Amino acid sequence: MLPLSGPGFSLFEQNIPLAIAIVVCSSVAYAGGSTMQHVAVGRLVDPDADNRAMGLRQLWRLIRTPLWLLGLFTIFIGASAHIVALMMAPVTVVQPVGILAVPWAVLMSARIHRHTITRAMWLAVAMTVAGIVVFTLLAASAASEHTVLDPVAIAIGCTVICLAGTSLGLLGWKGPVQLRCLMWASGGSFFYGLSAGMVKATSEVIKHDGFHGMPIFWVVAPFLVLSYGIGGFMVQQALANGPAEITVGSMTTTDPIVAVTFGLVVLGEGVRITALTGVGMALAGIFAVWGVVLLSRYHPDAIKPESATPPEAPRVAAQQNS
Repeated sequence: MLPLSGPGFSLFEQNIPLAIAIVVCSSVAYAGGSTMQHVAVGRLVDPDADNRAMGLRQLWRLIRTPLWLLGLFTIFIGASAHIVALMMAPVTVVQPVGILAVPWAVLMSARIHRHTITRAMWLAVAMTVAGIVVFTLLAASAASEHTVLDPVAIAIGCTVICLAGTSLGLLGWKGPVQLRCLMWASGGSFFYGLSAGMVKATSEVIKHDGFHGMPIFWVVAPFLVLSYGIGGFMVQQALANGPAEITVGSMTTTDPIVAVTFGLVVLGEGVRITALTGVGMALAGIFAVWGVVLLSRYHPDAIKPESATPPEAPRVAAQQNS
């Protein structure tokens, strides 16, 4: 294993309060960018189709859409700020703060689509935020500021996460219609959570002279590129299959849970974790995920299809009355 204790860059010394402030700003940019991309995607897919997964032709049109590109640029600004924060604090502290993108996305979407934010939706958001806050506090209490990289452990951890994310993506493609947005987003979240761990690992590796000749670099760099590419593809499919709030909610919940778990277990940031802390983190994570599930259930876009009268119903009723 390789303990990373070499000289770092003075700009990115440990500064947890500043890192948290940066991530709060990043969450606003991420929510705004995702909302813009959802509007752009919605113009390219058939809202009445059972399977709204986009093909290559639609994706090619999408990436040339000005609104989608503006959303991408906004997300890029937020992601860049997030990467800076990851270089200044442990992934176990930084990553969960992104959950603040959920209430921002709910407010933005309600403003754009002019739908009412119900009490059930706010309760779901509150559950998600509360669960992640508790999860973050417990993780921070057990986190170490030192990162230890083991190439074998990283390869195994990355493989497990990739398999889990791919399985969720398959459910988003072929699973029940009402769960496709959530499954696509959850699959993408696994890959984005992995990318956060890879960013942290890469930022530590490049602090060393001649890092490009280190074997560990050629383990983390390919997984970093892979996780961002596949994660981005799945997120666009999620935006095509449901509201931006559900996509953002799933990502900002599942993403930090995956990233923090990776940091604690694989990157050695959890050297002070106890069994009681681990159980508390698991329960808090389940509570947060259940909040996203409720948000997907009570969102207006999910309720309308269930309450709408089938098109054939009036015609059948008229025939019966005649």
